[in-house]
Amino acid sequence: MIQTNVKQLSDHEHQVLVTLPQSEYDRVYGEQAAKVSSQAKLPGFRPGKTPKHVIQKQFGVKIHEDTVSELLQAHYAGAIESSGLIPAVQPELTLPSVQPDGEFNFTLNVVTWPVVELAPLQDMNIETSKVTVEDDDINAVVERLMTSQVKYDIEDQRVAENTDQVTIDFVGFVDDEAFEGGDGEDHALVLGSGQFIPGFEEQLIGHQAGDHVVVNVSFPDPYQAAHLAGKEARFETDVKSVAKAITPNDEDALASMLNFDDAAALRDDAMQRLSKEAEEATYLSAHDAVLESLLAANSIELPARLVDEEMKSTIQRVTQNMKQQGVDMKDEMLTDDAFRSEVRERSEHNLKASILIQTVRKEANVELDEAKVDEELENLSKQYPAEQHDAFVNWMKSQESEMSGLRDRLLEKECIAYVLSTSHIQENNKALSVWQQEQDGKEA
Repeated sequence: MIQTNVKQLSDHEHQVLVTLPQSEYDRVYGEQAAKVSSQAKLPGFRPGKTPKHVIQKQFGVKIHEDTVSELLQAHYAGAIESSGLIPAVQPELTLPSVQPDGEFNFTLNVVTWPVVELAPLQDMNIETSKVTVEDDDINAVVERLMTSQVKYDIEDQRVAENTDQVTIDFVGFVDDEAFEGGDGEDHALVLGSGQFIPGFEEQLIGHQAGDHVVVNVSFPDPYQAAHLAGKEARFETDVKSVAKAITPNDEDALASMLNFDDAAALRDDAMQRLSKEAEEATYLSAHDAVLESLLAANSIELPARLVDEEMKSTIQRVTQNMKQQGVDMKDEMLTDDAFRSEVRERSEHNLKASILIQTVRKEANVELDEAKVDEELENLSKQYPAEQHDAFVNWMKSQESEMSGLRDRLLEKECIAYVLSTSHIQENNKALSVWQQEQDGKEA
């Protein structure tokens, strides 16, 4: 019934002329006319009894438009399949202003994915890093914990000092009127933390539980609450308790604070956690090295429409991420030449990398073992309490998009492993701390 004629316009662009017999148009037109006739309410005619020529005169344009819409919905996907093309972006549809006699047709402009003939993988030399956990990495974790772990012991007669934690009730006044958001009860405040506006915490030093303190401060200008910016304020404050900061004086004390049996158990836990980080870092190093080597060895010409669509998606993701961080992307930011140039570069890099990974997958006939999917789900579930593992796995399996993304990541991992197994690899050992510093430098 459906006929397609494919004309290649360029390496990645094709024009598909789709032709349907007039009988198909007439059949759908008749169905649409019957539907309109059964619903039409015209003076002098009972519903469903209006003559065809009257229906045609009153609703002919609408019936034609509905017929065209129905034909496109019914045959659009079949036309693409019949053409044998795999679109990289949504095909552009064109309808002739005047349909030829005896048939109905429409045209699709189809942009296809670039076809890449991979450079021989065995000729590639790839330098990667095997990230390892050193004693210094574990020592650094313990040192951070020694300085960051603190508990507070309340002392009845203690006079508040800097770094102490005071529990307070307070009410703020501007021009002798309490203002919204200026009060709190049982608020735990570490003196010297800078949690409150400048000058507030310092005025609590030297006081103890039971004291009533009048704290006088000035709001900064500018200030997040514009109506308070630069204004004098008074806080009527009651000190309810004062607690001394207790920090561990050795590793065993630190381990006890963190509910480990001893320092050895603490260090063993740190080793396990860091080993997982090192394993992930090793893969990321290999992943990036493989992609960069593939990109260097294979030239890819990207269709302009494909790049444009990827840029739109990238800008949308950036905009959403910025909004989540409380930053509103202005129109001038989105049209800035430097910003768009960076987005274009990122989009082209991502597209080429994706095309190359898919090409490797086809060449190596990489398939995904469902056992690895289950294993990855189990690993992901471990970020939740044990009693929630099964619920998480079941939820993931019910989320089509989440599972699709997970399978894509695992397939990519298999493709990276294939390239590594085929190419010449130079693997260098690198301490986890060194690798992390390098990543921080890239992000800066």
